[in-house]
Amino acid sequence: MIIVIKICIQRKQLFLNMSRIHYHIGNYIVGIILLTLVGVNTIQAQTGELRRPGQGVRNLGMGNAGIGLSFDENALFYNPAGLAGVDTILVGFPFLMEISEDSVSIIKEISELSGDSTTADIVALLMGRRVHFRNLIDLNLIMPFGELLTFGVASGIETQFDFGVRNPVSIEIDFGFRLDRIQNFGFALPVARGRWLVGAGVETIERCDIPLTTATFGTVLTNSNISSSFGSCKLSDLKRAQTFNFGFQKRLETASALKMTWGFTANNLGGLKFKRSDNETSPEDQNPEYSTGISWQPSWGPLRLLYALDIRDLTMKHADDTYCQSKKGTDCIWKRLHIGTEIGIFPIDSGASTIAVRAGFNQGYFTYGFELNPFIFFRGLNIQYAVYKTETGNQIGDRPDKRKVFQLNFGF
Repeated sequence: MIIVIKICIQRKQLFLNMSRIHYHIGNYIVGIILLTLVGVNTIQAQTGELRRPGQGVRNLGMGNAGIGLSFDENALFYNPAGLAGVDTILVGFPFLMEISEDSVSIIKEISELSGDSTTADIVALLMGRRVHFRNLIDLNLIMPFGELLTFGVASGIETQFDFGVRNPVSIEIDFGFRLDRIQNFGFALPVARGRWLVGAGVETIERCDIPLTTATFGTVLTNSNISSSFGSCKLSDLKRAQTFNFGFQKRLETASALKMTWGFTANNLGGLKFKRSDNETSPEDQNPEYSTGISWQPSWGPLRLLYALDIRDLTMKHADDTYCQSKKGTDCIWKRLHIGTEIGIFPIDSGASTIAVRAGFNQGYFTYGFELNPFIFFRGLNIQYAVYKTETGNQIGDRPDKRKVFQLNFGF
């Protein structure tokens, strides 16, 4: 009887804690919206983070490099030419969850607030911190036809949510949300006796976007008892755009034992242009993006080593980075530099090992990660994890955001 009572008490406490979290987070988000309506001095588009759909866990652990080494399902988003390097049929159903380092501790602290806490209390708790969530559910298929041609297709939904509070003197709140429904189809083939891999793809994105903005406030509401929730984006709000991607990889003959590969991609050829009404400005169109990279892939027995270096967005015209569109300085080069390495033990196929550890530098920030395939000889269950930082401000060091990303992939 005592055990039953304890269980009931624990369940009641859990329910109260979850209700409290929902109440405070709901109040906070709605409070932000009201503040932007009644207490905002200025609202401006925030520049900084170079957002791209379908960023892979493997790549993020390696500094987000992938132009010269994507020989797996990530090739569709990094370099379609890499499809021609896939040596087996790949079918995957990955579930990806990404969260900023601050997010877990923030949720715990909000749950401990009392029921009569005000919006000001929550703003004080969040001051100088950033919440970030990204989720991707995907279904992908890579189908090689011998050494002649390889097809790849991926279809999924990706969501991203960001907000943060800073500047206690004149409080600024960063807020953004994006919902993408993505379909990516590509193919690749080897030419010139396999010395060149050439690939192309068609990418369709249906997007609902609340652009990442910074709201500067003269005053902050000290009390809010709003209990309603805010629905930011719905599937019915999606705007459609279609674009083309092209890439190649050149297998260099010098130092052949190192298996050096040089790659180049042209993404969003012709621009990614969304079908909007005349009075709509969101989602924002994306400019063409040109990137290059090089990789080394020597193998010694059961070990496979990968080294990679990328420079992405060579023309510095990424739509999210208005700062670097006008000021192409050293910081802007660093924001486009990606360096990484991987050590794989007992390779399973062209893109996976039984165990792999990774490290690198993304925009100058250290990254690391690992991969585990517990079935040893095939991918049945693929587990990947990475920790990385990305710059969300104008210049390197302005607002680095540390994130953790975990993926379960069921397939073969």
